[in-house]
Amino acid sequence: MHSDNLPATKMLTFLSAGSAAGQQAAPIPFTKAEILAFPEVKEWLAKGYELDSFDNKLSPKDAQQVILLVVLNRL
Repeated sequence: MHSDNLPATKMLTFLSAGSAAGQQAAPIPFTKAEILAFPEVKEWLAKGYELDSFDNKLSPKDAQQVILLVVLNRL
């Protein structure tokens, strides 16, 4: 895909592992360093994007699972 055809904003979604049977530990949110290490994020950064924002949310179906929303913008 040529850079002229790339969107101005790219949104990615990641999920942490869900809860194991009987697990009661609090879910751990993703850090910026972890996000920047994801292969999919690295791929978009290499295309000229930068990390705009990210948001950790708890899954409504599994209170032990984190849903990560990542927003990347073109430079």
